Amino acid sequence: MIIKRYHNLYQITFLPHLFPINCFVVEQEADLICIDMGVSKFTDMVKEIVHQTGKPLNKLILTHAHGDHVNGTPYFKKVFPEVLVGISKRDSYLLKKDFRLQEDEPDKPVKGGFPKNIIPIDFTFESGEFIDSLEVISSPGHTPGAVSFFEPQHRMLIAGDAFQTRGGLAVSGVLKWQFPFPKIATWDRKTAVESAKKLLDLSPELLAVGHGNMLVKPEEQMKKAIKVAEGGRKK
Repeated sequence: MIIKRYHNLYQITFLPHLFPINCFVVEQEADLICIDMGVSKFTDMVKEIVHQTGKPLNKLILTHAHGDHVNGTPYFKKVFPEVLVGISKRDSYLLKKDFRLQEDEPDKPVKGGFPKNIIPIDFTFESGEFIDSLEVISSPGHTPGAVSFFEPQHRMLIAGDAFQTRGGLAVSGVLKWQFPFPKIATWDRKTAVESAKKLLDLSPELLAVGHGNMLVKPEEQMKKAIKVAEGGRKK
């Protein structure tokens, strides 16, 4: 387990050299907000950041419903019972084992591993809302209700599995042999590409993802990854 920091964003990584899973903590002016909780061990590291900063933890928000982003939530709620947990309204159905597609969604099976245990959810949100300092950006493709979070002050984009950096930067649904799991778990690649383009339009200064290291000034790499996802060749 390691912790890295960029401005006011902490990245906590579990199994960094084998199967890296990330959790993030954003330090706000008065408090902290946590993003994703794939394993219970993240909670102890979040406690350390709370202690180091002297700021209370406000919320835990989840980028999508796959188990490697939510499995640690029940233990988290035992340690932080007053902290509210949120997920997109669309992916909240997946946590309830409701995998039916909506009328406007591509008719493809939802993929990936989902938690066996009940994941406590206190509230849901939709694209365009602000959760404290973070804007919710709808970025479906990996799952139907996947979202990213954008912090405008430092132009930080926490994109869940809309991109991966482990094995090389790639849009969700593109195979990276060094780390193929995001590809295997992606619901609809075409939708993922459209989401990636929307995220690129934010012109982020930092890209933080569910699997792999943070990237500073990632725009050119994002453009190349999108081109590859669309079927073009790398330059």
